[in-house]
Amino acid sequence: MKNQTIFPSTHSNINQLWASIFIEELIRHGITEFCIAPGSRSTPLTLAIANHAEANTHIHFDERGLGFLAIGLSQASQKPVVIVTTSGTAVANLYPAVIEARQSSIPLIIISADRPAELLNCGANQAIEQHRIFANYPVFFTQIVQPTTEIKANYLLTTIDHGLNQQHNQPGPIHFNIAFAEPLYPNGETLDYFDYLSGLQNWRENNITFTQYINSQGYTVPECSNLSGKKILVVIAKMQSIDQARAITLFCKNNNIALLTDIQSSQSGVSNNLSYYDLLLINDDFKKLLQQADIIIQFGEQIISKRLATFIANFEGESHLVNQGTTRIDPDHQLDKRFICTATQWITAQQVMPTKANENWHSSLQQAHDHLSKQIIKPFINNQPYSEMSVIKQLDTLLIKNAPLFIGNSMPIRFADMLMSECQSPIFTNRGASGIDGLLASAIGVAKKSSKVTTLLIGDSSFLYDLNSLSLLKQLATPFIIVLINNDGGAIFNLLPVPEEQKKNFYQLPHGLNFKASCEQFGIDYYNPNQEVDFKDIYTKCLQGKHSLIEITLPNQQSATQLEQLKEQIQDATL
Repeated sequence: MKNQTIFPSTHSNINQLWASIFIEELIRHGITEFCIAPGSRSTPLTLAIANHAEANTHIHFDERGLGFLAIGLSQASQKPVVIVTTSGTAVANLYPAVIEARQSSIPLIIISADRPAELLNCGANQAIEQHRIFANYPVFFTQIVQPTTEIKANYLLTTIDHGLNQQHNQPGPIHFNIAFAEPLYPNGETLDYFDYLSGLQNWRENNITFTQYINSQGYTVPECSNLSGKKILVVIAKMQSIDQARAITLFCKNNNIALLTDIQSSQSGVSNNLSYYDLLLINDDFKKLLQQADIIIQFGEQIISKRLATFIANFEGESHLVNQGTTRIDPDHQLDKRFICTATQWITAQQVMPTKANENWHSSLQQAHDHLSKQIIKPFINNQPYSEMSVIKQLDTLLIKNAPLFIGNSMPIRFADMLMSECQSPIFTNRGASGIDGLLASAIGVAKKSSKVTTLLIGDSSFLYDLNSLSLLKQLATPFIIVLINNDGGAIFNLLPVPEEQKKNFYQLPHGLNFKASCEQFGIDYYNPNQEVDFKDIYTKCLQGKHSLIEITLPNQQSATQLEQLKEQIQDATL
């Protein structure tokens, strides 16, 4: 770590001292990103962060959006991110982000300021029950006592270190709730806490964490001796590390192994991916061919394709999962083996001997894939009018290599997973809980950690839900492009068996809005192309411009109708 001057002993009050110790210990753990919402009760923490030279701050007035901003920052950096809020409903507004972080194993650190005990349950202003407010979603929770010189500062440091170690062992959100009594603000005077800090001399004088945890893996990944001679199907689901995902695709290529990549793996554009598998599973001949596999090995977390999930659920061969985290990923309750390790650790342990039977089977799969994609899927898309399907397929070819793409939930992520076959961008999503809240904020969080143009593909209902996060765009130095699919409400319900008489007013909720005025309000360039060639030219222009929104205005029923037509053609095709 960097050399630094001794941790100071003079502070304005005990609250400020404890807050400064707290932030200093986080910084020493290499945690530098702090998301802060304005508030009075959290002032000691806010000032400690603002006064630390190594802290990077991100400010937002909306705690719900702030939580999702932190999720984007953490996804892009693959490091823990801190969120600081004041007391009351400010804390409660973080709940959706906490759930998403737990479901996606994203390491958030929530520090909520609380009222002291004497102000709880007595009608005091902005005082709510914050103890375990997020229930069991944090992987670690602790109530930190009100700062006082009657308790050694060692207590604070060991508590922080224990929580961070818990998070290291099980990535996810952790929550520190700390009560601050008055005074909250400096009054111009300082107190010397030298004697109080006497037990921290080594910590104060050396830039080290107080408790150093030594985590030993003590585990050797066993070889899957039954792989050789078998027909192997590899599925790459959502991956936290693109490097790990690339190692899997190379392993499959070198060993002639059939590969299906979820869009969230950021590997859809690799040459050995059977990229249109979601659509091809509609075809009985292709499905029967795929069912000849002896083993399915899934890497990573959740998958998007419902058809692939159903295929795996009904698979009669062996089912393996390789994932570094400890989160249970077995919705069909049929795993034969679960490897808790990285993809590269698993690959290194394997001895695979490709056989002629596997080679012939893999070749047949590739030929079937290429036949159906060339004869049906690509011609169908090329012959469609301006649509969500055609825009997403065109975006597939326009994205800059290695520039982030954040994909919203509902229809956009499903079409991207079905159709994107050339994309070489790192893909980001919020699929832990698959909600439509906070998607814009998370995408901006990703953009803040990237030096490249970031694109957000999102639907109109999701965009409306997080509209005030447009205010965060002024914090970005690089262009941010929003491709907004506006089909006037929840078009995904056209794909679901919703009763027709209730669908419009209780599910789709058509709004009749466009977003030109919103762009004017937030100082964003606005475009509304009405054909594919215009979209291509506009998107290319936006890559060199400032923040932009490209609104794709489409009929509500169009996507469902086109998809149904494409499915019929694939279903009836012969191999």
